[in-house]
Amino acid sequence: MSQNPLLWDKKYTCPICGTVSPSKKVFIDKIRVKDYDEDLKPNYEGINPMLYSVITCPHCYYSALEPEFEQKVSPIYMDEIKKVQSELKVPQNIVFSAERDHITAILTYALATLFYKAKKQPCKVAEMYLRMGWLYREISNTENELKALAHALVSFEDCFTNSYVDAEKEPMILFYLGELSFRLGKFEDTKKWFSMLVNNYRNSTSFYAKAGKDRWQSIKDQLK
Repeated sequence: MSQNPLLWDKKYTCPICGTVSPSKKVFIDKIRVKDYDEDLKPNYEGINPMLYSVITCPHCYYSALEPEFEQKVSPIYMDEIKKVQSELKVPQNIVFSAERDHITAILTYALATLFYKAKKQPCKVAEMYLRMGWLYREISNTENELKALAHALVSFEDCFTNSYVDAEKEPMILFYLGELSFRLGKFEDTKKWFSMLVNNYRNSTSFYAKAGKDRWQSIKDQLK
């Protein structure tokens, strides 16, 4: 099978078990965003880099976003990580280092949610569920998309309520609290979160603050 010219192999060392293995990356100059959905999901021309954003160790299945995968994990989380690994049931025929279809990619995000939960990172868990929802959308699996987005909403609420959130990241979190509440029919929460975003970040240069202002106006028009 010929090598996809849009992809290249990079080797990663698993911080949990020490296994060195390759994983595919998209050449950065080959990434083309065509447009965005209303919830700011990017739609790509050609190859979707989200399919390759999570690195999964083929030996112990530890998974994390590519920039963080090789980072040392604090010993205080190791028992939880080992517990997750002892309970995993991953199909033996899945090859994480090969070209990925949507189902394989979704599995890597599902694994990453377990390990981010083990490391007490609800903001990352929320992001993983959000991307899972987006990947389900791309294969028209609406039922699982909504399930993933519902999990994302719960995790974003946990992130906002129980984690330290810096001012730079807060507009993104408020945007998705409002957007996901709307998609899941929680209109009072939609109003609460978007109002907070628009009022607290009225003069912000944040992409999410600007997008949130437009999105909130659009949603208000729909709710009339």
